Amino acid sequence: MCGRFVQTTSTERLAEHFGAVDTIDDVMGPRYNVAPSTRIPAVIDAHGRRLGLLHWGFVPSWAASPDSGPRPINARSEGAADSRLFAPSLSRRRCVVPVDAWYEWTDEDGARQPWLLTPEPTDPAAPGPVAVAALWSMWRGRTSSGSDTADSTDGSAAALSTVALMTTEATGRAAEVHHRMPLVVPDDLLDDWLDPGRTRVDDLIALVRGRDVAVQVTKVSRRVNDVRNDDATLIGAPEGSKPAR
Repeated sequence: MCGRFVQTTSTERLAEHFGAVDTIDDVMGPRYNVAPSTRIPAVIDAHGRRLGLLHWGFVPSWAASPDSGPRPINARSEGAADSRLFAPSLSRRRCVVPVDAWYEWTDEDGARQPWLLTPEPTDPAAPGPVAVAALWSMWRGRTSSGSDTADSTDGSAAALSTVALMTTEATGRAAEVHHRMPLVVPDDLLDDWLDPGRTRVDDLIALVRGRDVAVQVTKVSRRVNDVRNDDATLIGAPEGSKPAR
């Protein structure tokens, strides 16, 4: 699975990297412990490629309310096409979430030990974030008459855009710490993945899953376990640690 990640690339650089228009109004600094239920940058191709913020925790458009059921943070790539929850978005609302690294955990001395998994750049001269395959959805509140509600006077939005990150079976060094990993979209498949007109996705999923992603695995501080901790020291190896085997 992917339950926490690192996102340190600036929004300006992300927009340039993905050829997208930056629609993020907030000034966002680097984040070293991105957790579910927060807003995360995502690239969507809907009336042009855009970089915006989505809430991490998927709410289908047909849900009675955002709190009426589970809000999954991940979608298994192996079964998404047959899922009532994810199939509509897989067909028409695919996106990518830029990720610089992600965390996984093992049990060590009776405690949860975090590990940082950092993708190795395909081009060392131009390192950058990887594009994690994701699915987005738009939920809209409705009035008793059945019409879409407008934004409320207190500034809270009736529309909620949400996202789930897609996962696949872990390979290589990533499999040493967890059996699942994010599904990474390679650069040469990015246009196809984001194209909402490409509705036959079985072959596309197979192509993306067929690409290996090399990662570096580093043991990091257990401070990662507390989502309130969010600083650069989280991604440094603790003194005396050894690489995963």
